[in-house]
Amino acid sequence: MSLRAAVSASILLLTLVGAPLPAEAQVTFSRTEFQYQGGSAVVDGALSPPGFQHTFTLQHASGWSHGDHFFFVDLICCEDPVSNRDMYLEWYSTFSLGAMTDSDLSFGPVRDVGLIWGLNWAAQPRAALLAPGVRLALDLPAFAFANLDFTWLVDRSGGLESGGAPRGDGRFGVDFNWALPFVVGEHAFSVEGHGEWQTPRDIEAGGRQPYMVLLQPQIRYDIGKTLWGHSGRILIGTELQVWRNKFSVEGVHEFLPQFLVVWGF
Repeated sequence: MSLRAAVSASILLLTLVGAPLPAEAQVTFSRTEFQYQGGSAVVDGALSPPGFQHTFTLQHASGWSHGDHFFFVDLICCEDPVSNRDMYLEWYSTFSLGAMTDSDLSFGPVRDVGLIWGLNWAAQPRAALLAPGVRLALDLPAFAFANLDFTWLVDRSGGLESGGAPRGDGRFGVDFNWALPFVVGEHAFSVEGHGEWQTPRDIEAGGRQPYMVLLQPQIRYDIGKTLWGHSGRILIGTELQVWRNKFSVEGVHEFLPQFLVVWGF
């Protein structure tokens, strides 16, 4: 998938998210954030950009009576902005089977079952993945939300012939994403983020990539609420990025603690 195609998909997504819905399918929640993360890799697996890394993120989540949408766009750069800058996009739309069939699909800790469709795109490696799958929306005490997503990642990258990363077979992925708010005295915090695991796969020109694990938890403090009484507007904290076999490269691991600032609107 080309940059033009990815941008077109992003514009279409924004149009769909912002478009008016029928009366029976109105938006139930909506939140957009701008995030800044900065830090240097403590354990450098040789694929990390050198020196201090800056990441600027635009993130949006919204829900409606039959599902929800989520996307983010990362702009990444560091000490050498020419060779190490990158752009990364993920988009997911989920459709609630319980809502669409007017049925109670809950069982055990599962509140609902949904169908999910996603897109992952990265500029520098010229990578594009489609991610159809199933979501289990969990009902966990004290969590604002918790989801367990099972997806099949279909590689639509240009591959080596386009000058990008090698194209590979489809692979199975599992992602747990959550938000857990809590209060200490009069101070509001949350622990949120996601962790994912992807199976090994065969790639073009021979060879096999190993499994990959990525953990990205955030710890947030609502400093805007403390100082000015505006909840959810300005938050600070940290994000820990932990890779095992980063980008599915055997033996390349990374630990990247980052300072985090969030502006919510």
